[in-house]
Amino acid sequence: MIRAAVLGSPISHSLSPLLHNRAYQVLGIAGEYSAIEVRSGELGTFLDSQSQEEWTGFSLTMPLKEEVLSFGFTTDQIALQSGSANTLVADGGTFRALSTDYLAFKNLLDISDNARVAVIGGGGTARSALAAVAKRVSGIDIYLRDLAKASRLQGAAPNTTLNPISYSDLTPQVLSEYDWIISAVPAGASDEIALSLSRADLNLRSTHLVEVLYNPWPTDLLMAARFSGAQIIDGLDILVEQALYQIEIFTQRNFDFSKMRQELLKTGLIALHS
Repeated sequence: MIRAAVLGSPISHSLSPLLHNRAYQVLGIAGEYSAIEVRSGELGTFLDSQSQEEWTGFSLTMPLKEEVLSFGFTTDQIALQSGSANTLVADGGTFRALSTDYLAFKNLLDISDNARVAVIGGGGTARSALAAVAKRVSGIDIYLRDLAKASRLQGAAPNTTLNPISYSDLTPQVLSEYDWIISAVPAGASDEIALSLSRADLNLRSTHLVEVLYNPWPTDLLMAARFSGAQIIDGLDILVEQALYQIEIFTQRNFDFSKMRQELLKTGLIALHS
C-alpha cells in the first residue's frame, strides 16, 4: 500500500492530497496520501519521529525544499544544482531527494533558444525553473526583491548568463519585452505589478506567463496578463505536472501522462471553483 504525504507550512490549502488520492483511484492502487503541517526547522524532528519503513515518500513544499538538503540524503544532481528538492522517496531505510519541480518546468515550458526570458523571484521554485530553462537559452533576466540572493542563483544555471535586476524596475512595459515570464514569488508579492499591468494598454499576445501559485487562484498577475492577451501556464498546471512524476515514482507504475494530466486538472479545477 502506498503511504505518502505533503509536508510544509502552511499546508491546509494544499491540493496535493486530492490529486494523489484521485490518481491512486484511477490506477486501482491502494494508497493514502495526506497533508502534514511541518514548519521551518522541524523537518528533521518530524522525520526522526517516523518509522521510515511505513512511508513510501513525501512531497515537500515551502519552507522545506531547501532545508531537506542539509540532512545528507542521497540527492539527484538537479536538486543539488538548484538547491531545492520537493520529493523524498523511501530508499532502504532512509530517503533520497529529488526535484519533480524541475521535471515539470522542463516538460511544460517549450522555450526556443532565442527567446527573451525573465524569472521573477529567487527562491527554490525559481531556481528549479532556472535549471530547466537554462539549457535552452543563453541569458536570463532575474528580478529580485533582494539582490543579495543573486549569488545563490548561478549554481542553478552554471552555463547561462544571469542578469540580476531590482524588482522595482519591473514595469508593464518591461514585461512586454519578454517572450517568457516565470513568476515564482509568494502570494501578494506581484499584486502591485498586476495593478499597473491592468491599467496599461499593452498587447502581450506574444508573451507567455508562467504563474507558479495556485493559492490564491487565479492571482491578480495571472488575470491582468490574460486580459492583456498573454498565453498562460498557471499554478495548477505546474502542480499537476510535478505531481505526475511523484505519482509515477511513488507507485512504480507506468501510465499515460496525458490522460492522467487531464483527469487531475479536472479534479483540481473543480476544487478551486468550489
